[in-house]
Amino acid sequence: MDDLQFRRAIYADPNNQDADTIAAQQQDPSKKQFAQEICQLDEKIMRALQVPVPEGLAEKLILRQTLASHQVQKRKTRVHLAIAASVAIVGGLMLNFMQFSSAYNNLGDYALAHVYHEQGSFANNATSQVTLASLNQKMATFDGNFSQSLGKLLFADYCRFDGMKSLHLVYQGKTSPVTVFIVPKNEQLSFSPHFNDKKLFGSSLEFTHSNIIVVADKNESLGQWQQKISETVSWLI
Repeated sequence: MDDLQFRRAIYADPNNQDADTIAAQQQDPSKKQFAQEICQLDEKIMRALQVPVPEGLAEKLILRQTLASHQVQKRKTRVHLAIAASVAIVGGLMLNFMQFSSAYNNLGDYALAHVYHEQGSFANNATSQVTLASLNQKMATFDGNFSQSLGKLLFADYCRFDGMKSLHLVYQGKTSPVTVFIVPKNEQLSFSPHFNDKKLFGSSLEFTHSNIIVVADKNESLGQWQQKISETVSWLI
């Protein structure tokens, strides 16, 4: 086997075990050395190609594809949403024009409607917890402060309470979440010291500039919640 044939055979298969190829290596040390070098190069290339797949790559690719699909869907529906929003605004203006009063005329009725509207959004056994410092940052908007926590606070964020910027708190209760609203005083909603329906009970505490409303199920002692609120909340003069 001449040199050209040998090199072609080794390039085609570095581990060539053909009898002529083996014989050529045994007869010519330079051919044997060449075959060994090509084998070593082939092994380096194979090792370089063996890149480990990152953990969770498949899930990440699926998530990326889902997000991309979601973005496309959002762009498609943006026009429809704009039209729907325009119709809703016009309808709202007409409704306000025809109705001079709110659908609810007291704090209790609106608080119950608000809780039912978001029922299912909060789980009593949720592991998330809002810190007292984070709560008081939001309470500062209402010139208020809690000296200590009323319990395990699962959620704290601003909400619209009959159009007013208010603070919506959800605490872990004995059997179901306890909702607390910090609501600025408004003449459109009359004060409701106590209120209830078949499932929920509520009470309101009246302060100088704000009202604090507690809504819970029958297993909670609203009197204890009112007492804890009165003992821990303070207001700027």
